[in-house]
Amino acid sequence: SSGGVLHDDAHHAEDPNAYLKLSFAMAAHEGSVRCLSISSAPASSAVQHGGSKAAVNGEHGDNDDDNQSPISRKKRRKRKKHHGDDIDNGDGDEAKTNDSKQIPGTLLSGGYDESINVFNLIRHVQAGELRSAADLGTPTCSSFAPPPSSPSPATHALVGMSSGKIVLYKKRDWSVQHVLSGHDGEHGGVNCLSVHPSGRMALSGGRGDGKIILWDLMRGRLAFVHKIPPPAGSRGRRKTTVTDLAWSDDGLRYAFATDGGKVTARDVDTGEDLLDVMLPSRANQIAFIGGAEGLFLAAACDDGSLPVLAVGSLSDEKEEVGARRAVMAIEPVDGPVAGDARFKCLNNIEGGSGFLVVTANSGGVISIIDLEG
Repeated sequence: SSGGVLHDDAHHAEDPNAYLKLSFAMAAHEGSVRCLSISSAPASSAVQHGGSKAAVNGEHGDNDDDNQSPISRKKRRKRKKHHGDDIDNGDGDEAKTNDSKQIPGTLLSGGYDESINVFNLIRHVQAGELRSAADLGTPTCSSFAPPPSSPSPATHALVGMSSGKIVLYKKRDWSVQHVLSGHDGEHGGVNCLSVHPSGRMALSGGRGDGKIILWDLMRGRLAFVHKIPPPAGSRGRRKTTVTDLAWSDDGLRYAFATDGGKVTARDVDTGEDLLDVMLPSRANQIAFIGGAEGLFLAAACDDGSLPVLAVGSLSDEKEEVGARRAVMAIEPVDGPVAGDARFKCLNNIEGGSGFLVVTANSGGVISIIDLEG
């Protein structure tokens, strides 16, 4: 594998291999940051950002858009654009352009101080602050819909709360469109979120309630609940925590990891397991990677390892459905990438070989790693 490590400017000159450079930093919360999400914006927005900024608030809107789904509102905005209207999505970004290049547009951060902050990454300024109702608890996870991997710009944002509820915000004015209930708040509420590439549905995993819930974002309601068996040896006294969820880029597969070390990938249409393994250590985050060689799942583990697991291919008739095998694993090694630190975060990077991932560990090191070969 190969990659780079993020250092500050003082260390950059000393280490020529550190090709990641800190761009800027902003104060976000009084305490620790608990979750972050970034939505993409067309590259043209970097020079076309003089539009008006939408008001940021945490209250229910009382206009006709409140009952509109992400898809129906997008269609209406397209119709407006055909009539020559200037569409603003809250960042000054165009709703849709022919420019395929995208840059970071909006950052949403949730903290232990119970606040949710919105930052404009084009202007490098804070765009507002959301205050959730006291009975919703603290934000625990977040995601934009559609996600950054989608060619369509984000129209909504989901924030999971420690109460077990999920708040669906409209990105245009940050009004609340839906409050979704389904997870138990007794053990920490919603632990992870993952939005389908289409932006039409999302998965959420609970902390200590053993639930994975599929949400219909078009209608703003629960679509399906999958209950995970309790960990072995618990005798049902302790329910499973879902540590992370991920969709494949084509939206045909999804995967989840649990606090017991289990990692599973499934076919959306059939519900069959394409991968079902028990790792030696808990996977904190997972991500689909791959290219012409096939589809794989990388897992950032609590013991500092980074296993890469093959996912059964739906198009390869020669490969048995349910095939499961580990193709490689980066074990804890001396050096800045792993060492004695645990991998805490993992995300795939578009482009390149298809095997690029960015990781962050408990030692404070951010790395880009090429897992090809």
